Amino acid sequence: MSVGFRKSLFGFNCDDVIEYVEQSHKKFSEKENELNQKIEALDNTIANINSQLEDVKNAKSAVEVQLKEYTDKYDEIERLSQNIGRLYLVAQANAKSIMQNSTDNKDIANKEVERNLGSIDDAHEALDALKAEIMQTSADFVKKVDTLVSSLSNAREQINTKNADNRELTEQFESLLADINK
Repeated sequence: MSVGFRKSLFGFNCDDVIEYVEQSHKKFSEKENELNQKIEALDNTIANINSQLEDVKNAKSAVEVQLKEYTDKYDEIERLSQNIGRLYLVAQANAKSIMQNSTDNKDIANKEVERNLGSIDDAHEALDALKAEIMQTSADFVKKVDTLVSSLSNAREQINTKNADNRELTEQFESLLADINK
């Protein structure tokens, strides 16, 4: 930058030099304020992104707790299903035994068969109810996982957008810094 200082008896005119230094100082102060504002904006953006990341971590923890609950419930349902299956097998075995002894005592055998068939019907109804509960639990879990996946996708898009904005602001800052250093 070429500056035209007037000459005086002992070199350059002091007023011209002082005015130039003051103008340069003013320009650099304005640039510094502008850059500090951009740095503050970037710090705020980073804080927002960190807050969003914390929200995603909290959501993940909640889903893990929900998954554990579903897993525990599934294990209980599986255990109950096995018990019902055993009951069903026992009822079938009892029915066969009663039929073999039916020639000896027809009336008693017919009553016992009816009781066992009622147990089988009860077991069948319990299995149908268990099946419906398993299907509902699975549907609820899929909905919650879909919601979380959507939330995570939104968070990823916001983070990518903020990262792109941060890169652009960083490039502008580096450009301004390079201009100042020239």
